[in-house]
Amino acid sequence: MSSCITKRNTMEKALRVIGFLLLSSLFFYCSGDDNTTPDPDPDPDPDPNPVAATTTLINTLSVPWELTWGPDNFLWVTERVGRISRINPDTGEQIPVITIDEVARIQESGLLGMVHHPNFDTNPYVYVVYTYLDGNDLVEKLVRFTYANNTLTDPTTLLDNIPANNIHNGSRLWITPDLHLLMTTGDAGNRSLSQDMSSLAGKMLRLNLDGSIPNDNPFANSYIYSLGHRNAQGLVQLTDGRIYSAEHGPQTDDEINRIIAGKNYGWPEVRGIIDTPEEEAFAAGTEVEESIFNWTPTIAPSDLVYYTGDRIPQWTNKLLLTVLKGQELIALTLNADGTAITQEEVFFKNEFGRLRDIAVSPTGRVFIATNEDGSSSSNTHRIIEINRIEQ
Repeated sequence: MSSCITKRNTMEKALRVIGFLLLSSLFFYCSGDDNTTPDPDPDPDPDPNPVAATTTLINTLSVPWELTWGPDNFLWVTERVGRISRINPDTGEQIPVITIDEVARIQESGLLGMVHHPNFDTNPYVYVVYTYLDGNDLVEKLVRFTYANNTLTDPTTLLDNIPANNIHNGSRLWITPDLHLLMTTGDAGNRSLSQDMSSLAGKMLRLNLDGSIPNDNPFANSYIYSLGHRNAQGLVQLTDGRIYSAEHGPQTDDEINRIIAGKNYGWPEVRGIIDTPEEEAFAAGTEVEESIFNWTPTIAPSDLVYYTGDRIPQWTNKLLLTVLKGQELIALTLNADGTAITQEEVFFKNEFGRLRDIAVSPTGRVFIATNEDGSSSSNTHRIIEINRIEQ
């Protein structure tokens, strides 16, 4: 009898131990504490009411030019020295994906515009524009890279031998919903090229994504979509299809232009609107599309986006423009048909220095990139998140 009791007690103890272990395991796996296995992906939509109105994400960049929200929910940035990186928008961790050795950076030239293929999961392409030396000549090219395993490889040149200089290289990129690539080019310091239809300088270009010329471009067998530009560094398309650019003027008439296929925007004969006898004489023989807004004295406009989010309600449904010389961010309100700007509002005047670029996440998070003197090579440039506008 005692032998049976002993065996039963031993079995009950064993069952209790097993039950305890199972319960402990269940508690461990159901625990909400995941500090030991952190999620490597950023949060695309964190707390919309952070304590600070602005947050410096990173302050060690070397002259950033393009800042964009990538399809992987990371910020992507080009630095004029030739580096492309992914940056975690929550931690500021910078993850380089390539340094392009061919890049020649002289004053305002270098690695400039960048855009991702809209169908990045199936077409993991990144398009970039940069300047390089062909002998002693500085020229510009459009190149497509393929992304895999945190690296950009397989460079494919889509368009080459675009006139370039240490100033006025344009280089903003945009891919339209019908999968065409728009590219701004500057006059490369040679103002006569903007009206020269044999030159790609001082133009808005339109390409197929393989680099070929679209059959429906406004000028047969030409990449040119519009002409008469000086140095457009801002480019955006609204959901209704309207296209706008921000363009540097000389000493007068920085511009916002509504881009229409085949139109001539007048440079160097017309600056801003037609309001001098010389401009009227040129426009009498050449149809000119005037700017819809301009600044004199100049402010040096750079990147341009259209904000549809509600995280920063003061900016909802407005164009946002980063400004270099003016050291500010400007919100612009369009009229109902998009043919005029009815209100200009200035933010962060002289607060962050020269502002080069702006990126917006799908949930409305806003990031700006600072840019000191255009010839600076210091690793002190910043990306700042704008969390809210304090009145």
